[in-house]
Amino acid sequence: MGIFGGQFDPPHNGHLAVVRAAREQVALDQVIVIPDGTPPHREPSALDPATRVRLARAAFAAEPAVTVSVMALDAGAPVFMADKLERLANGRELFLLLGADQYAAFDRWRDPQRIRRLAALVVAPRSGFPPPAAGDLALAMSPVDCASSELREALARGEDVRDQLPDAVWAIIDRERLYG
Repeated sequence: MGIFGGQFDPPHNGHLAVVRAAREQVALDQVIVIPDGTPPHREPSALDPATRVRLARAAFAAEPAVTVSVMALDAGAPVFMADKLERLANGRELFLLLGADQYAAFDRWRDPQRIRRLAALVVAPRSGFPPPAAGDLALAMSPVDCASSELREALARGEDVRDQLPDAVWAIIDRERLYG
């Protein structure tokens, strides 16, 4: 089972590419996408968590065997990845999907050794970041150079970024005037 956490603020085509590559290359039968409520290591999103879950569900709706979970939004739910993985493990083989930028910061995450005990790391390439160390899995795919933060900034400036977003996500952002 693949686990893909993040703010998904907004979810973009790079997120879809990572999930597709991981499902194919790691032969994942299921991927759980977990939008964060308020991550402890980032500024809170301008969008409420429920809206980001709606965007994530729209983004991944057509993806086979992909589920968007609200486990990080439930009252008293774990916030740190190690806690989420512990909650999902139950004897399952877990694969944590992350971009090379997050991989580069991984040793600063809370309880990285516990995360490694619970899940294998599967890393999507990103320009300017080294490949993963031996023992971690590197996805064979084009670098994911789309960043949600850059998309938010572009949207705030009124730029059209629909080519970088799943159509269903763009429709919600445009209709509800999110990020503008």
